[in-house]
Amino acid sequence: MTLPNTLKRVNLEGINTTITQNFHDNIEYIQQYHPQLFEKLSAFDNAVENDHYKEKYELVFENDNFDVLEKESGNYLYNKKASLHAKKSAQSVDHSKENNCFEGFIRQSYTQEDVDVFEKEKKEHPLRSYASYVAKIIHTTNKRKKQEVHTLNKFIFFGTGLGLHISTIHAKIKAKVYLIVEDDLELFRLSLFCTNYKKIAQNTTLFFSIFEEDIEFAKTTEEFLKEKYFFNHYIKYFQLLSHSEEKANKFYLALTSQPDLKFLFHDYLKVHIALLQTLAQHYKILLSDLSFTKGAFQNKPFLILASGPSLQKNLRFLQENKNKFIIVAVSSTLSFLEKNNIKPDIIVHLDPFDPSILSFEKLHSLSFIDDSLLFMAASAPQKLFSILKKENIFIFEVGSNYKLNGLSISAPCVGSITYMLLLVLKASEIYMLGLDLAVDSETGLDHTQMHQDAKTLQLKDTLHEEKSLSYKEDLFQIDGNFQDKVFTTPHFFSSVNIINRYFGKLIKPFQHIYNMSDGAYFNSTQSLKPKEVHHLQDIPESLRKKLKPFIQKHTATTLSKEEKQLLRDKVTFCKSLTKQLQEYTPKNINPTIYVEDIYAMVCSDNKLYKYEITRALDSYLYYILNFIYDYLDDKQTTLTDIAHIHKLLSEEIITLIEYYQDALEAAIKDL
Repeated sequence: MTLPNTLKRVNLEGINTTITQNFHDNIEYIQQYHPQLFEKLSAFDNAVENDHYKEKYELVFENDNFDVLEKESGNYLYNKKASLHAKKSAQSVDHSKENNCFEGFIRQSYTQEDVDVFEKEKKEHPLRSYASYVAKIIHTTNKRKKQEVHTLNKFIFFGTGLGLHISTIHAKIKAKVYLIVEDDLELFRLSLFCTNYKKIAQNTTLFFSIFEEDIEFAKTTEEFLKEKYFFNHYIKYFQLLSHSEEKANKFYLALTSQPDLKFLFHDYLKVHIALLQTLAQHYKILLSDLSFTKGAFQNKPFLILASGPSLQKNLRFLQENKNKFIIVAVSSTLSFLEKNNIKPDIIVHLDPFDPSILSFEKLHSLSFIDDSLLFMAASAPQKLFSILKKENIFIFEVGSNYKLNGLSISAPCVGSITYMLLLVLKASEIYMLGLDLAVDSETGLDHTQMHQDAKTLQLKDTLHEEKSLSYKEDLFQIDGNFQDKVFTTPHFFSSVNIINRYFGKLIKPFQHIYNMSDGAYFNSTQSLKPKEVHHLQDIPESLRKKLKPFIQKHTATTLSKEEKQLLRDKVTFCKSLTKQLQEYTPKNINPTIYVEDIYAMVCSDNKLYKYEITRALDSYLYYILNFIYDYLDDKQTTLTDIAHIHKLLSEEIITLIEYYQDALEAAIKDL
């Protein structure tokens, strides 16, 4: 990577040496620790060298100040006062919770009366409410009201300029984790001469979001939030006036859409326990070797039907072409399909909560799905297993690994998990209709009118409004499938984000994906309007009847000896973790040491991938540790305070562990 020609104007003794050393240090650091950013910088250099890109800026040094000259306008970024700007930037950063501060938690408070109620509920209905496991701790932490954030552990820079303010602010606050955002790659490259990121990174962790599209930015933001997540309570930031506010708004969206603040720890535990109960009833478990590349279904078209507005708008297409596809429908479409006599070959159900049973109860007769195969998450409500034909039920795991060769997948919603299912089962031709993950551009409907949760939303961008986002009702624009832009909600966007970031890696060269929905655009898919679908032949009924025996060959109804032993190992782990928590004694008043000790105890050493209980507890810690850290991060904190908090926290964690352990031991007896 070469130095820019503009540096020839910088001839003062010592200055050239400094900026050259900065540049080489930064390139060495970025190449080793941020390879994707290094590739962007290399591509930029190559474009300049081959006259594919004309540089807009010039780095200058005048009056003992670095500055950026915009060649076309003749304007200076810092008005020749970069040092003064950096100094004032650092002075502007305060510890206030009001100024330039994101809140990474859900505001709540509990009285002692509330705590007593939830303690009683915890004994009578252990997993009914998440509040049973956080009320006592939050009640304690709320007793210490603070107007300021004591330590700024996480910090965001929106806009780098030459990065001089980054150095001065870091010298002042010495945060442990930074997110550095810059949309202008050329401008960021100039900062490599003036700011030594390698030196800053020696005692902190840096995340870079440089010249990133929405999907890239969402990934970077997620990684930043997961890093030392116990510092997420308050996240301060500094924004250059010259930098767009768009990324700050997108960060706020990511913050309010954090997965562990939507699907909470008690829900994870319910899912894992329900799965144990289902396994004990010997339902057919789908195995990972099931593949539609084999046998009679090798080149057959599969049609995913989800409950987005496009499903209803394309009813005529469905009625005319229903015999040309293997139809795979999400359970929420059933009443719509029954009304219009469109029978699904496969029904997919994900939701583990009782209200989702309504999708089946709304049917005039369950006989409508007598011949449909039911792909159900093993954690589906027990009532569903009792009202549906057991011989037609095939279960898959979500976020667990009880069956070593079982089909285990995970996605945010039933539509996206249905898409994922057909990808991993290697269907070669996949068509999608109703997987809009956006609201209708004409009516504002977010689902078909027959969907139990259908809403009509006002079509306007609310992302920029100064208020708390409503997860399922506020709107902002993303890339559309047929339209340039469509409106979506944070709820839908979490699924769009997962599809665009991860699903492309699952698609095999022989798979062709056709998105017929008038909603969000999905990477690695072909936009295809229903009226453009031609040359498909009817699928014979005789072939449809082969679907069940074909799938049944790739199932199991029991756990192997090895898998049963793994259940016993999970019990042993539960007992060991309980013992560690009981024996731990805080010996330092540093709150960072305490929260890191707890995290390491519960989640380190690959435990997240090996034990289901650890995934649930990681979700619990994600929720509660930032409250605890914010409370302890105070000059008044004593070792007694930390010991008291540990007593409360360990009691809650152990209660969750023991409840899961009991379910494990019961399952071992029944299997």
